[in-house]
This record gives sequence, C-alpha cells and structure tokens, in this order.
Amino acid sequence: MSKLQHNPEEYSSLKHRVEVLKSRVELDVGPEQEAARRLLAKVEKKLRDYEETHEIPKQTTQNYSTTSSFDFWDFFWDEPKQQEDPKRAYQNSWDPNPNFKWHVHFEEDKKYHEDTRTEEEMVNDLGILYAIFGSTYRTVLNYHIFKIRFKKQIGKKGAFYRVCSDIYEDDIRICKDINIGFWPFNYGDDRCGDMEFSCMSSNATEKYNNGCSSLYTKLLDGLKDIWNSYFDDRNMLLMLPGAVLGSDDQISIQLNASERKAIIDQTENDIDSGKMRCFESMAYKLVIMAYKPYSVLSKFLDEAGVVYKVESSGVYIWNYSKRNFGKLVGYEYDRATCRYCLHLL
Repeated sequence: MSKLQHNPEEYSSLKHRVEVLKSRVELDVGPEQEAARRLLAKVEKKLRDYEETHEIPKQTTQNYSTTSSFDFWDFFWDEPKQQEDPKRAYQNSWDPNPNFKWHVHFEEDKKYHEDTRTEEEMVNDLGILYAIFGSTYRTVLNYHIFKIRFKKQIGKKGAFYRVCSDIYEDDIRICKDINIGFWPFNYGDDRCGDMEFSCMSSNATEKYNNGCSSLYTKLLDGLKDIWNSYFDDRNMLLMLPGAVLGSDDQISIQLNASERKAIIDQTENDIDSGKMRCFESMAYKLVIMAYKPYSVLSKFLDEAGVVYKVESSGVYIWNYSKRNFGKLVGYEYDRATCRYCLHLL
C-alpha cells in the first residue's frame, strides 16, 4: 500500500513535541513528571505511526514553532534554541516562573505581538501546556481569527492545569489576564470535563461582555478537546493543522463578507415582515442575556457573543446545550429581563 504524502510542518511539529516532553521528564518530579511521561508515550506513538504511514524524505529541514496550535492553518515553526544550563536548578513545571518576563511594547499592549520569549522561558512559564499547544492557540470562529496567548501558569487549586492568558480577535486584544483552567468534571476523573474562564478585574473582558458568553465557551471547548486528545486513552486522534471547527460546524458554502451581509439583512427583513412567523411554532427557544439591545441583526451577530454561521439558506446560531446550529427564524428583546429570545429550527 502506498504511503501518504509527507507534510514537513506536521512532521516537524511532532518531533519537536517529543523533544520538549523528554526535557520535561528529565526536569520534573512527582505527578508532573508522570504527566509528562504519559504524554510523551502518546506523542512518540503518534510520531511512529506518522513515520510508518507517510513517505518521509531522508533529510528533513527542522522548522519549529513556538506560537502554533494543532487546529489552525498557519502552522510554521521557528528554529529551536538548543541551549541547556547544567547548573540550572530544578524548577517544577507546574510552578510559576519567578523570573517571568512579558516582552511587549506597553503603548501598543492591545495589539498582538509574536511571542519573543526564548524556548527555555516558555517551557518554564507554561510547563506541560507548552508541549501541547505551544505558547499561542489559534482558531477561526465567526469569520474572525482568535488567538489565546498563554502567559504564565498559576496555582492549580484542584484543576489539572491553570494559566493566565490574553485573548485576541484579528490581532486586537479583547481579554486581558483571563484565567483559563482545565478541570475534571468530577473529583478523580482522568479527563478534562470542565473549563474555567475567570478574571480578577471587571475590565478584563473588553469585548463580548454584554451578557452572552457562548463565543468564549466555544473557544474553551477547542482547548478541552485537544487536551483530552492527548490524555484520553480512548481518543488517539492526531490533531492536524487546518481543522478549524468540528465536523458539525463546517460551513458548506464559503461566502464572502458582502454575501454574508446580504443574507443576514434578508433574514432580518423576513423576520420583521412576518414571513418567518409560520416557523416559530416549530422552533425551539434559545434565551441569552444582553444588558443592552442591538439596533440590527448584523450588529447582534458581531457583538453579542453568540456563535453563528451564514449559509445560502440563512443564518444559524450555535446552541450549546443541543451541541448544534439552529436556523434563526425569529428573535425579540425583552427590556424588562434584559434577554433575547431566539427562535431556532
């Protein structure tokens, strides 16, 4: 049987993860060392499987990255720094780095900058998370590019892992110093079943802060799924670059911005004119909080914090409880309760 075509970035990323995890096994002790060893075994198996099923050139240029995730098409790697200090004292990978440095120009602190920390600094600051995600997780949602920059690990408090992070949309910061945590759903669980999204400041969330958190919940679900893909023995899938959303989220027809806007405006006109009213009796209701209403449907979709997609047949809203998209056939705002009621088919 012929082998699959070799992808240099994909192959290099796997080899790089193996090297990072080997260093964690050597440096860590106790539960952290065991977690790194467990993850190393899985990544090594993925590497072996890849080498067996793909045509690997005899010489492959190493091209590593420090700011990539496994579900974004921009998957390029910087050359790693192969420096070790034998006199460096052991530092627990789950313990914050006391010499943490955040290299940004503070007058432009809302603008995304590539991570300038060295490989050693990122390993120290992020521990085992760096071996899974790199320093920045990237994905596409609501036709925007989102980046979660992992800055510094913080106390676990019963979680598998917790990290202080910034979130960017199209390279503009929308959340600052957000605590993201990977938690078991029940005490003693091996899988991550619950994600934390918390902050110490009321100003930490700078966008999508009008009451609905569906977009942030969807972003965290992506992190949870990748985490479990490494630690769950039942799921040995290799997360490949390019898979932006799950199979049920794929947009069947790619529409440009003006085409999407036309469909959104037509949907609003159909709802306002009563053309959709006959469908409301068959639809289910999705209620979301909104302290302030939006003037038009397009602003609601872009600013409310819902997760949506636009197809030629209409506008679809993500329902977290049902884990699917429903077609929008009606909506109204209740000023007394500060809530939107969305009618979805």
